Amino acid sequence: MNIVKFTSAVTAALVAGALVAQEEAASGEESSAEETVAVAAKKPAAAASFFTALPLCRLAEGVAEIRLPGGQWRKAEEGRFYPFGTSYRTQAGGILEVQFGSECVAKISGVANFSTVAQPVSVKSRKIVLGEGLLELSLAANLPEGAFFVTAPGFLVKNPAGKSKFDCKLTGDGQVVVARCVTGSFAVEGRHFSIAKMRAADEFKLRSTHDNLETLLYGTSGDYVVTLDVGMVFENVVADDGSAKRVAKKKNLEWNLSPDTKIRIQRMLPAIGERMSVDVTTWDAAGEKKNWWTYSEGRAEVNSGEQVAAQKVDSEELAKRAAEATETTTAEVEEESASSENSESAGSSGSSESSTTEE
Repeated sequence: MNIVKFTSAVTAALVAGALVAQEEAASGEESSAEETVAVAAKKPAAAASFFTALPLCRLAEGVAEIRLPGGQWRKAEEGRFYPFGTSYRTQAGGILEVQFGSECVAKISGVANFSTVAQPVSVKSRKIVLGEGLLELSLAANLPEGAFFVTAPGFLVKNPAGKSKFDCKLTGDGQVVVARCVTGSFAVEGRHFSIAKMRAADEFKLRSTHDNLETLLYGTSGDYVVTLDVGMVFENVVADDGSAKRVAKKKNLEWNLSPDTKIRIQRMLPAIGERMSVDVTTWDAAGEKKNWWTYSEGRAEVNSGEQVAAQKVDSEELAKRAAEATETTTAEVEEESASSENSESAGSSGSSESSTTEE
């Protein structure tokens, strides 16, 4: 068996585990290396029946380009397999589809880009990183847990199955991502929050800063539970021998993220200490603050806990309350005045009767 020499050591490391049989290729030729990769990629990965050994460029229209690890951008070619660690991008009017298996396709269009995570081909799972633009996933509905992951700015998508969309727009200080589950489901994990499962038609918008110091979650469609980290607290635990001890445990708040509701997570470096201070606030659909928690990361002894939620009352509501109070006061005064007049009338009548009797 002859050994193929690759111009890129990274490419050689990526495909070495998957090559069961190798054919002779010209030493130092990148095209020969890619042909050998393609031969190996056509064989499904033994440990993961849902995926081929390497991703395949299924469709490339308009300006659709790829960049191999350590290489330069160049035109994507349909029908070619590319190693893990490859970046993919399209420009206005372009479409690019990358197939990971017969039922697993990632599609970008317009101004968009993503990349696959560099890993040995023997690894069962597949991971991609969304950079910018619209990413559409069409995955097998019965894809097992831990098989596919998407890293997006501000959060990680776990166990996607079915169809989903992720649209990332870059802003001056960060990015805004709209995540929508079209069919099937997926889970989400972020800094200080998680969503166990999003189902068909569920959607949220996430705005985050480049420094990850602020995250805003907006409910846009559906109704699902977001689990928020609200610090650590001490709990008394009784052991089997009857002894008691204090144990620090994480405390969570479950919040229903429905349309027009909002969550804000702020992280700040405190004046004293090295642990980040965290502020978690929720608002309902009417814009009223419902929860407000502050704490220090990983420190149960430095946990301010739940703060007093400020109640939002607009000017119309205040005017209404004032009017109701004024009406009540006026009615009470009128009632007291009428009662007093009745008492005086009764007293005068009694005096007249007495005078008549005496006469």
